[in-house]
Amino acid sequence: MARHLIMIIFMFYVFPIFCYPQNQDSIIIRNDSLCYFIDIDKKIQCVKLEIVNTSLDSYYVWIEKQVHSSIKERIRDYYMINKGDMSLVQMALEYNIDYGYPYLFSTFIKKVNPKETFRVYVITSNEIFDFNRKSLNYLNDHMVIVNEVTLKQYIKSLSSFNPQIFYDQSYIIIPFSLIE
Repeated sequence: MARHLIMIIFMFYVFPIFCYPQNQDSIIIRNDSLCYFIDIDKKIQCVKLEIVNTSLDSYYVWIEKQVHSSIKERIRDYYMINKGDMSLVQMALEYNIDYGYPYLFSTFIKKVNPKETFRVYVITSNEIFDFNRKSLNYLNDHMVIVNEVTLKQYIKSLSSFNPQIFYDQSYIIIPFSLIE
């Protein structure tokens, strides 16, 4: 009888603790396409990509001009290589700079904290064949989403970044002409 009681306790109290996922890293990416008519013969096409952070860690998002094969190369080229007088890491550690608006392919960094959502919209008013597929393919190839733990492996000073370096809006609108 005591053995059955121990088995029941193990099954209902101890076993679920072992089965509970220890790493709750999870990001959900959803996409949608929209079309708005401004006039009878004028329409705006839009692709929306939504990044939902359901994990306990922050994620960092940026969009690069060139595609690299490894995450190490992507981080090095975006953060470590000089963009003008200094690299993005040097800029992020500087507290005497007015950051203004980020440049999409060089200084844009979005920090998506746990339970936050970030939306990327690609829009056009031109009639473009296969606009949805082209936009989503571009974002799939050029947008980088990295969790904080991975980024800290390459950028030890990440926690010292000036918070002003991060894009503070919950969405960004990108004209298709920038990515075609």
